[in-house]
Parts: sequence; C-alpha cells; structure tokens
Amino acid sequence: MSAALLRRGLELLAASEAPQAAQSQAQPSGASVKRARRAKAAQAQKLRNSAKGKVPKSALAEYQKRECRDHLRANLKFMTATKSTLAESVSKQVCRILQQNRGRKACDRPVAKTKKKKKAEGTVFTEEDFQKFQQEYFGS
Repeated sequence: MSAALLRRGLELLAASEAPQAAQSQAQPSGASVKRARRAKAAQAQKLRNSAKGKVPKSALAEYQKRECRDHLRANLKFMTATKSTLAESVSKQVCRILQQNRGRKACDRPVAKTKKKKKAEGTVFTEEDFQKFQQEYFGS
C-alpha cells in the first residue's frame, strides 16, 4: 500500500470520527463552530480535488470489504438447525414418478447394435477365367 493511500485513509478515518466527537462535546463558543465549519470545508475541498472527481474510499472499508470471511460455522449451524424429514407417502410418490420417467427418453435407451456377418472373402472369378484372360492378354 502506498504512503499516499495510507495517509488518505487515515484522513478519512479521522474525518469520520471528528463529527462524532463534536456531537458528544457541546461547544458553546462561536469561534470553535467557525473552526469546525472551516475544517469541514477544507475536507470537502480535498475530496473535490481528487483524481478525476472520484471520492476516495476509506482504506479500512476497502480492507473489510476484501477480507476473506469464513462462513463455515454459520453454514453448519443453519444446516443442522433445518432438519426436515419427508413423509413416507410423499417419498413413495416421488419414487413412483421417478420410476415411471426412467427409461422413457431416447438418451436413456441403449442403442442396439447389429453385428454384420462377414462373408468369406473370395473372388467372383474362377481359376479358369484367370487362365483364359492371361492367354487373351499376353498371348501365351
């Protein structure tokens, strides 16, 4: 974290605590009220002069937002507190419905593969045909 960002976060934290302290201590004098107004105006001016008009965020708030929280205990407490059992009649109905729907879809049915019988590989021509062709072609 850069020093400027840390300084800005501390300024914002101090500014957020300052109004609470001012409310708890009543200041009767007019001069102290003027000082408080000037401080508020200076703080507002600092916020206005930020980069691209963006209001800087508190470093503490950013840390708390990004902090990793462990929700295990809360989740376990919730899960153990909400135990509900299903009535037997309802569970039987659900089982019946699931049983009816099982196997009706095309994706649930296995594809029946038919095995093709391989024929014995052989030629259509006989040995005599080959000899006849050889005599006609080669002339021997």
